[in-house]
Amino acid sequence: MVLAHSLRDSGTKKRLAVLVTLDSLDSVTVEELKVKTWSLVDLLLVDSYPQKLYDEIIPVDRIFNKSPANLYLMNRPDLASTFTKIALWRQTRFRKIVYIDADVVTLRAPDELFKLETTFAAVPDIGWPDCFNSGVLVISPNMGDYYALLALAQRGISFDGADQGMLNMHFRDWHRLSFTYNCTPSGNYQYVPAYRHFQSSISMVHYIGPDKPWSMGREVKGASGVYEELSGRWWAVYDRHYRVSVRVTRSLILTLAAHNRVERRVHVRPNSAGATHCAAARKGRGFES
Repeated sequence: MVLAHSLRDSGTKKRLAVLVTLDSLDSVTVEELKVKTWSLVDLLLVDSYPQKLYDEIIPVDRIFNKSPANLYLMNRPDLASTFTKIALWRQTRFRKIVYIDADVVTLRAPDELFKLETTFAAVPDIGWPDCFNSGVLVISPNMGDYYALLALAQRGISFDGADQGMLNMHFRDWHRLSFTYNCTPSGNYQYVPAYRHFQSSISMVHYIGPDKPWSMGREVKGASGVYEELSGRWWAVYDRHYRVSVRVTRSLILTLAAHNRVERRVHVRPNSAGATHCAAARKGRGFES
């Protein structure tokens, strides 16, 4: 949910959809995916109150790798069901999809990726740059690729046992995106001079590996300053939307919105020169003349 909030905060103009496996989520979590949470600060700063966090919630079935031996080469048995990602190619009602893993936070809306004239694009992987990282993908859904990927998944064909190995085996000719679209910080190593030079252009930060900001906490022992800085970007979004003393509910949002509509009455009175002077309360921003 932090990912979706970061996309909204960064001003995306695109519809947001999320793939969910209903057998692994309770109904309360699914409902939380539907409704945007607001802090009191948000309510004072925005001109409108969109209610949806995700525009579409798409249920999909989990696909497990029944031959997971290669997952143990990475010590990542937790990735056994990542073949589920191939469900993206079934979403043919969309002409193009910019897919983003849930362990990503957006610093700048990547809407320009929808303009790419390519059927598949990704960012080189930090561990082996001849391969791409599957955390951020630009795809054109089609059933041909879906069935080809499904055949690989059913036979457990993936050099790393997870979705990334399988997708790299299938998409051998791929359009390379800038690392700024899938910046993958490591607690052990960062190319600090390059980070300082390019940091203003970073669009998305991807917290790869088993350790995530929400599992490690706010202070990571032994991590570099760059890693702590980028981890802090996730916590900043979390704090804005979830770490508040009062959770603003949908009914309160509607109440405040109605109140603000009343306050938008325009009061007209003549000034000393005989001209008219207008003062209007603009949705919590005070009076302007």
